[in-house]
Amino acid sequence: MTHTDHPLFTNFPLGAHPNVDNATYHQRGLGVVSKGALDAIARSPLHYQAWLTEPDKDTPALAFGRAFHCAILEPERFATEYASEPDFGDCRKKENKAARDAWRESNRAAVWLPADDWEAIEHMVRAVRSHELGRLILRDGDPEVTLTWLDKATGLPCKARPDYLVRSRRMCVDVKTTDDASEEAFARTVAKYRYHVQDALYRDACAQTGEAVEHFLFVAVEKTAPYAVNVHTLDEDAIGRGYTRARIEIELLADCVKRNEFPGYPPHIHTLSLPPWVA
Repeated sequence: MTHTDHPLFTNFPLGAHPNVDNATYHQRGLGVVSKGALDAIARSPLHYQAWLTEPDKDTPALAFGRAFHCAILEPERFATEYASEPDFGDCRKKENKAARDAWRESNRAAVWLPADDWEAIEHMVRAVRSHELGRLILRDGDPEVTLTWLDKATGLPCKARPDYLVRSRRMCVDVKTTDDASEEAFARTVAKYRYHVQDALYRDACAQTGEAVEHFLFVAVEKTAPYAVNVHTLDEDAIGRGYTRARIEIELLADCVKRNEFPGYPPHIHTLSLPPWVA
């Protein structure tokens, strides 16, 4: 699939859209700019080419994150689409297996969450709702707005989906589940998962689609007790470095698509230094 036949760009005009289904949004296409695409090509164009056709990977951690996002941002949908699966005990026992199978049949339209995950998500939602700043940030906005635009320098189609867009306060919000929401730990998380590149891409998405956004905030929520909440934003240096990386990677993607060449790592010997934290 190329960007010219990607369903997102053939079925929706460029701009902001509140109700794009997940399958359409997450479909990959050659030359379509997204955070996932930039993460792939940042490793190498060869990795990007493989990413285009590999199936979406799902893990319990990703499923948990999706469920929490739905619970905190779209509680009405969460109530109708998710169900907490009881603990039926050892399902090698006939009666336990029969009880489990009967429950699953009666809830087959729902997404099943382990009871422990359901309880953790309830605690996390309550933690955000009781956090003075978190509660204020996640109100009067629109969840999961899909933004589509053309990159001015390369002409590549781009897509982004902010978790929460608060137009009245010129605010774009991303909700992150994490093991440690402290400033020091979350700064490492930003670097590891390249959230500064996401910040840049989403700010550009808003600017190019007429969404006047001045603030990009991360609401970080810990996944275990005491389910602490912390709110972060990037400093000017991190924002600038995010824009620099995003531009380099978009230009690289455009060049690879134009040439139809997707090289791997450079063919020379690399001299390595130990990281500064090694004794």
